[in-house]
Amino acid sequence: MKTKCFASVWRSLAICALFSFAIGYVTNSIWGGPYWMHYLIALVFGVVGTITGMLIDILFPKMSTFWTFLLSAPITLSIGSAHTWYWISPYYDNFNWSLMLKVVLIALFFCAAIYYYFFSREQNLEMASALQQAELERLKAEQALTYSQLKLLQSQIEPHFLFNTLANLKALIAVEPKQAEVLLDKFTELLRVTLKKSRQESIRLEDEVAGISAYLAIQQIRLGERLQFSVELASPELNQHQLPPMLLQPLVENAVFHGIEPKAEGGRVTVQIALNQQRWQISIEDNGIGFKQAAKQGNGLALGNIQKRLASLFPNQASLNIHALDQGGTLALLEFPCEQ
Repeated sequence: MKTKCFASVWRSLAICALFSFAIGYVTNSIWGGPYWMHYLIALVFGVVGTITGMLIDILFPKMSTFWTFLLSAPITLSIGSAHTWYWISPYYDNFNWSLMLKVVLIALFFCAAIYYYFFSREQNLEMASALQQAELERLKAEQALTYSQLKLLQSQIEPHFLFNTLANLKALIAVEPKQAEVLLDKFTELLRVTLKKSRQESIRLEDEVAGISAYLAIQQIRLGERLQFSVELASPELNQHQLPPMLLQPLVENAVFHGIEPKAEGGRVTVQIALNQQRWQISIEDNGIGFKQAAKQGNGLALGNIQKRLASLFPNQASLNIHALDQGGTLALLEFPCEQ
């Protein structure tokens, strides 16, 4: 705070010094004489006015800029005029009221001009600060809305998936107990990651991959040989990086539910994750029935939610593109900044 205060004082004095060059030039062109004297007289007026105004601000912090000017102007004119007469008195035998009146009027004019500059600058700074605060509040509100939408999305997905998985588990216990055990392990892992996601605004890629892998493993048990999958990382070091939760899983769920499951012979889901120049580059590809056919079944809600979250979390810095592949299937490309 003190550093900022001192910086503001020196900045104001520097501006006064620059104004004094122009004022000294004007008065020198009117009365002549050495320029340095005119500059010094103008500089004292400016310094006294600046310091007086700052002292009034410190003593009366709630006082408006206009009243600060009205209080500081007489003090500035009195001290500045006395200083002016000190320098020009050797040129006159007696006190020159006419000359000093002109000096006071010129000083008053330039004081008003400098006041207007600082007042306008203060108004602009206040307006910029208000706009910045309003933008900050808007971003906070959008993030809160996005977080609530994430919660709603999780609450909508989890019960549906929970009941299906439990039904599969019940059916497997009697006929394939080892498969049931694998399913239970994967389901436990998925619940662990999902619970972790619901409590954090960002998670490690390792946890996100664990959740996706557990989900795909559960669906593989349900669909059998009709579903094959792989999750590929460009480097193992990526596991420790952070990213927002629930961005990848809805895309993986879409690939299974809308791409692979409706296809009689099934297919494959491939997830590839890379980090390039501090930006996540993620692709989810399936060779299912294709984007156009899947669109008829309705998968726009999840995609819309992801796009809204990306726009809120990374304004103008993220993208989600969906492509229909020529050989059949769908490719989802997700790109956004990496959180440090």
